[in-house]
Amino acid sequence: MRDLDLPKLSRRAVLPLLGVAGGALCVRATLAQHGTTEDASWPKWAPTRTAFYAEIAQWRAKGKDIRQFGAKLDGQADDTLALQQAIASGVAVLLIPAGTLRLTRPIALTAPIAILGAGDATVLRWEGRQRDPFIAMPADKNPASFLTGVHIDSLRLVRPAPLPSNGTILRGLNVRKVSVTRCSTDRFGALFVGHLRKLTRDDRKDIHDLALDAGFSPRGDDLNEDILAYDNRVDGGAYMSQILRVNYGRRIIAVGNTGRFANISWFGGSAKITMGGAPQYLRRARDIYVTHNKVHGANGGIYGNNGDGILVAHNEVSEMLDVGIDFEGCFNALAHDNIVRNASNYGLATFYAAKNIVFRNNQVYQDGSAAQLPARYGKRYGKSGGRALFALRSAGFGRSPGAIDVSFIGNRFVFAGKTGSGVCLPSYFSRLVLDGNTFENVACDLTCGSTGTLVVTRNKLSFDRAIVAPYRVLGDSAVQATFTDNEIRVTAAQTPGTIAIADTAPAAGEHRAEISRNSVIDTGKDTALPIVLFGTAGHATVTGNTVSAVYVEAKALGVVSGNRTRGGAAAAVAGLPPAFVPTATEPEPLPERAPTDDTP
Repeated sequence: MRDLDLPKLSRRAVLPLLGVAGGALCVRATLAQHGTTEDASWPKWAPTRTAFYAEIAQWRAKGKDIRQFGAKLDGQADDTLALQQAIASGVAVLLIPAGTLRLTRPIALTAPIAILGAGDATVLRWEGRQRDPFIAMPADKNPASFLTGVHIDSLRLVRPAPLPSNGTILRGLNVRKVSVTRCSTDRFGALFVGHLRKLTRDDRKDIHDLALDAGFSPRGDDLNEDILAYDNRVDGGAYMSQILRVNYGRRIIAVGNTGRFANISWFGGSAKITMGGAPQYLRRARDIYVTHNKVHGANGGIYGNNGDGILVAHNEVSEMLDVGIDFEGCFNALAHDNIVRNASNYGLATFYAAKNIVFRNNQVYQDGSAAQLPARYGKRYGKSGGRALFALRSAGFGRSPGAIDVSFIGNRFVFAGKTGSGVCLPSYFSRLVLDGNTFENVACDLTCGSTGTLVVTRNKLSFDRAIVAPYRVLGDSAVQATFTDNEIRVTAAQTPGTIAIADTAPAAGEHRAEISRNSVIDTGKDTALPIVLFGTAGHATVTGNTVSAVYVEAKALGVVSGNRTRGGAAAAVAGLPPAFVPTATEPEPLPERAPTDDTP
């Protein structure tokens, strides 16, 4: 069996669509000769599923049957010794036909091998006390060495209770050209890839490696490479397991997998600013492609730390304890055409540094029911209560110009709970763009200290229910803010003090704002929401809006002119009525909790 000969990849080959506007839609290219399709964005370095499965079919013709080494495959006899003897013989392709292989001790893989089953008819009953049945690593266990060419295909792994259920079929340490494909699991995960470099942990004992001090190359040429997970069906049985987890790797691809109590994630070093997450340091999870997966019931659906060159598209994510899709300390990432339903904390999110991150054409739904997931799963992250559609959590980067550059373009955000509304949670950002999104019963108040440039344009927001407390449909406190061509539609009476657009001039420093051509569509007096300027000095231009009134805390804030009501009359311009005067104490902000990661 020859190793996969995969060409090198530039980051732009993975992300040809990235840009301020998110680029063109990802289309599908038909491979008519095989009767299958792959997306046009498929990376050049990865074999298509059709090509890879054809390669596996060729390997099968050269394989040896495990029964030649004494395996019974009756589910009663212990076939561990037969499997060990087969591996020790140096077989390149090992065939496990239909039957049940009972395995009681882990198997070390230190040479290239393909282990091929017959789909669900080949059951591997894993009864060992250790975490993983197959452990692949170089024979010398040298952090500078790599084992190349380990593949597992078409097995069904069953983990009988009460044995622990959080392992994976294959655990690879310092591996390249490794794959788990067309496998299924019961109470187990599929593939974990880690590195032999020494791990250093912070005081909380999470796996937040300080990559700068762990001996990694400054060029990133000592990472795991070419990690493939195709068409696996993973059932963790309970919270939680992994379809795929890669620590310190590049050229990572997960396509066509389904996971119950399972997720997909990567780790390229700690994203904390003091532990390798500062923008000048290398992201050690690189060139990542995650498409057409369905994941349910884990901490996060698709997420990772310190990645660079990431495409996450056409996935379905549901009932996550923490986040749906999340980029933590990541650069150059595009998430498009995904569906996220109910995450206890945030549907879409970024943590820490987030440069050139685009969320485009995604659908995110919350109804508040995810607030019950901590009780169901027995673990908790944060406390947002299943109401946040998106969030920026930028702890530690408030004084790092350019570190947070995120765009939300053409997404649909829906809060479908019977009461209340959804929220969008801000944090520090260098630049934040909201363009062409729709928000249904979701407030998008982005007011937060020390924020930079905010552009909010062509969004549509609608509210068909009364919200209990006064709120701001759109809001900011950025150094430079733009609100143009947005539509806010209100069809239910709202609590006095509710605001359509609220611009707050920072207490110190320069402030500029443009609020123009926005339409506030209401049905009467009790649904009329004003535009409000808060602060004592700044330069705001409020013109050409359709709105009932504009309230200004201080005349020095800017110029208000040419605004009209829906009936065509000049919109009133006045000081703040009592209902709009800010309270002395602001609500306590949601804590910037630790990143999403409870992977051992």
